[in-house]
Amino acid sequence: MVSTVFHFLDACRMFGIAQALHLASRWAIRREFLVVQRDLRDPLPVLPAGDAFRWTHLTETDIPRVQALNPSLYEAEIRRRVGEGQDCLLCWLGDTLVHYTWRAMRPAYLPYLGKTIWPLAGDVFVVASFTHPAFRRRGIHTWSINRTAREARESGLSRRLSMVPWWNTPSIRALRKNGCTVAGRIGYWNAGVRRYYFAAGEVHLNHAGVLVRPLPGQGIADPGRQSVSPSRAKVVDR
Repeated sequence: MVSTVFHFLDACRMFGIAQALHLASRWAIRREFLVVQRDLRDPLPVLPAGDAFRWTHLTETDIPRVQALNPSLYEAEIRRRVGEGQDCLLCWLGDTLVHYTWRAMRPAYLPYLGKTIWPLAGDVFVVASFTHPAFRRRGIHTWSINRTAREARESGLSRRLSMVPWWNTPSIRALRKNGCTVAGRIGYWNAGVRRYYFAAGEVHLNHAGVLVRPLPGQGIADPGRQSVSPSRAKVVDR
């Protein structure tokens, strides 16, 4: 309930109450995400200097600050992500935490989708990003996309993947500024207690979760050979 209210109020700040109510009514019935990719072997855009930003990685002492930034992200979920092997990049302006980005190179369960994403060899998948409402429209998300892409390329990876709700136009603009393109779509219809999933484009959905077809020259992983924990299988197979 807290998460729903928080995200609705956030949408009101972004689009206004009337548009937020319209989007919420559609979102309650049909959830659709764009799956966006960036080939890291291609040149990355050079952004203006952002010396005011300070970037760090999540530590134990940062957890309360992350929760304060986004109250809908509970401590249990933060620890679940860390335990799953996800990394969290933090952006600071002075001593104020203004943005975070979670990323994974191993299978990652996505609560907002109810599925597990299986990155291929050479992939980094951005699980979630959030910028403090008071610090939006300053290019922080654009900088974060660029930074995660550069760090991934320096680590020898070849593709950056992420998912974004179809209606989140500010995030889509930031992704396009960094040369990202839409690989496909994924989502589900809500029908009472059941969900009916769909996928299109280069996005493949099977019993194990979500795969995005590789770029030329990438390795292919077989998610069927890797196990999904029993505690998540009930959700993943819905």
